[in-house]
Amino acid sequence: MAEIEDQDSISEARLNLGEVIGEKLRESIQHMDLLNTLQKMVAVTPEDEESEEIRDKLRGVLAQFRDLSDDDKAKFSAQIKEGLVQKLGDRLKDNAMMANVEDAIRGAVMTKLYMVAAGILLLILIFVFFGYKLYKSIKEKEKKREEKKKAKQMKKKK
Repeated sequence: MAEIEDQDSISEARLNLGEVIGEKLRESIQHMDLLNTLQKMVAVTPEDEESEEIRDKLRGVLAQFRDLSDDDKAKFSAQIKEGLVQKLGDRLKDNAMMANVEDAIRGAVMTKLYMVAAGILLLILIFVFFGYKLYKSIKEKEKKREEKKKAKQMKKKK
């Protein structure tokens, strides 16, 4: 039963991380300058034929975008941004990458926790060791003092 609850909390945490990333992406996309973004995409050197085709299509879109009226540019930008947000949101929900990211974060945190725990354990062992040595030294001094006291008493009796 506890295992099911743990799985639910893990999937809930994954969903929350995906939602947070999705929300940040939405904010970034809503504030992006579409014209500059398209210009930068066109300026990138293509790596293969498919990239060249996409670049040519982007040039055409950019030319048409410049010819639009201000209202049409705003509508077009809003539609492109909304489509981009939708596609990225779908990819975040369906993508197993989020699980990998969360596992990597969890692994890094656990590694740090293990290192801190090992450091604390080492520090405690050092304190215990020196505490034991101090205790042993004090007991040894008391024992010698008692022996000396007994020796003096034995001398007095003789």
